[in-house]
Amino acid sequence: DSSEARAAKASSTRACAAAPKLDVRQESRSPVCAPVFRSTDFAAQSLELLAMITPTAESEHVARRLAERAQRAIELIFPEIDVVSFVSGDIASGTAFGVAVPEVDIVASASPHTLVQHLQGRLSKGGLSMARMDARKLQKSAIRVCTDQLVSSGGFKFRRSAFRCQEPKVTLVAPVGLAGCSQRSIPVDFSVNCVSPLYNAALIQECTSIDTRSKDLVLLVRRWAKDRGICHVAKGHLPPYAWTLLTVYYLQVGFDGAPLLPPLQGFRMVSRMVVRHGGGDDGKWVAPAANCAVAQMSVAALFCRFINFYSRGMSWQSEAVSVRLGRRAQTAASSMVPQSEESKRECCLSVEDPFEPERNLGTCVTPLGMTRLREELDRADALLESGCTWTELLEPWAPAGRDEEDGADDADEPSKVVHRDR
Repeated sequence: DSSEARAAKASSTRACAAAPKLDVRQESRSPVCAPVFRSTDFAAQSLELLAMITPTAESEHVARRLAERAQRAIELIFPEIDVVSFVSGDIASGTAFGVAVPEVDIVASASPHTLVQHLQGRLSKGGLSMARMDARKLQKSAIRVCTDQLVSSGGFKFRRSAFRCQEPKVTLVAPVGLAGCSQRSIPVDFSVNCVSPLYNAALIQECTSIDTRSKDLVLLVRRWAKDRGICHVAKGHLPPYAWTLLTVYYLQVGFDGAPLLPPLQGFRMVSRMVVRHGGGDDGKWVAPAANCAVAQMSVAALFCRFINFYSRGMSWQSEAVSVRLGRRAQTAASSMVPQSEESKRECCLSVEDPFEPERNLGTCVTPLGMTRLREELDRADALLESGCTWTELLEPWAPAGRDEEDGADDADEPSKVVHRDR
């Protein structure tokens, strides 16, 4: 009868919703290839690559102008809001997954009181009660309102949203000609009261003041993770900020008796931010002698050892990545909120945020994401051991091709299409 038909349809719908979405390879109108280098030496290629991806003064200038344009648009709704930009790579060059993982973050900041004050009238019209709205829902509502304003008045184009992540955000595109974008459109991640871009910038600044190779290694690691498709959080991978923490942790613990960076617990940074205490000793650190092998190691050699460390020397299921402690320790030694047994089965990664030690950045990693992480580390380790080039390492990842009827991902979770941003 009709009731049985409706029940069967509902069961089928639930089954489809529960099934994981498959990555689908699609032909790109403007495919991206791995970079080509003049030199055949891996160390020299590393320097060439750094020249390509290091944020330039022009990149910083364009990002600031985009933030200023965003602020002018959003101020019409939130007069007291402050908008800033963060750049993690050279925005002049197109990269694989450039829209999935933009090089520019635009963050709008305002107090919860300010958000409530200016959202109350708008949300009450939609039947929403501010009294029953928690901080996360308030954040999402503010992002939606700001996004509408940025698209209608700011000239940005909406690309996709990612509201299920630890830090909700939307991806927008600044078209050619907007705020000085003369060469190509620029994808940006927009968020409200998001702290990861600020934490990431402060951490890199501080570590670079201790060892100048830190920033270069972070750039190489994040570019490799991006091109190989393992830093898109909406797809169940570690976020870019976590890759920065993995890099810093390796520089702290990856060298027997000669750590290149100190434990950061209680560290007062140049930016006046302070890494919080969370239990354990601060640890004693002595900078390695300037003439020792570790201190003179090239950034290319550091990258090779980074890959080897996480491919062969890291116990992902039991070890916590904690740059705050700066030493190898079990997950229980960290200050992260303990995971439920169900969460442990789903995620076996523990990456502590040093500024919020109770926050585990690894909870977004799915079982498939963990499999991909191991695969990519093992692939890179084998390639480096065989004497590969950066062109081979950065070959853009793409899933196996499937028939068109398998479908593509929705707007919140874009399919893995290797493309050049247009």
